Amino acid sequence: MEPQIAGCWYHSESRFGMLFHADLYPAQENSGKLVTLVKQNARLCALDDDIPIIIVDGPPGIGCPVISAAAGASLALIVAEPTVAGVHDLKRILQTTTHFRIPALVVVNKADIYPQGAAEIGSVCAELGVELIGQIPFDPIVTEAMLNGEPVTAYRAEAPSSQALVAIWQIVSARLVPPGGPNA
Repeated sequence: MEPQIAGCWYHSESRFGMLFHADLYPAQENSGKLVTLVKQNARLCALDDDIPIIIVDGPPGIGCPVISAAAGASLALIVAEPTVAGVHDLKRILQTTTHFRIPALVVVNKADIYPQGAAEIGSVCAELGVELIGQIPFDPIVTEAMLNGEPVTAYRAEAPSSQALVAIWQIVSARLVPPGGPNA
């Protein structure tokens, strides 16, 4: 048995600030360990630079990488799609966040494609006492923005998806409290 490198982590600077990310090599396991390593390095840098909040973009599902991404989180923003699989996955991730005592908020992506599915997500949230904070409509401008390498909110601020994302961010950012309280 020889030790293998499963992937590499990186620290990059973007016009929006620091970005910590990683590549998991094909056919490699231990993605949860790689997520943990990326988060540890982000935390160390945040401490050094007095940055109070770290945003972690977690993968879909409920496996090891999701648990690693959620570990230590003060808030989870769950994005669900209005499909049978999306509702099923939402219920499973809400069980995970509940188990780890992580408060959760829910957003419906592409909510207008299948309104009955969006309504079912709302029902699940109401039944479980989880706040549904927004719905993002299907918007072809999102794909156009991605092809141009821009966030949709910068690419077309007036687009319906951009307006929904801005409203959602206002709610989420108001709930993000740095460790040690709002004045830390």
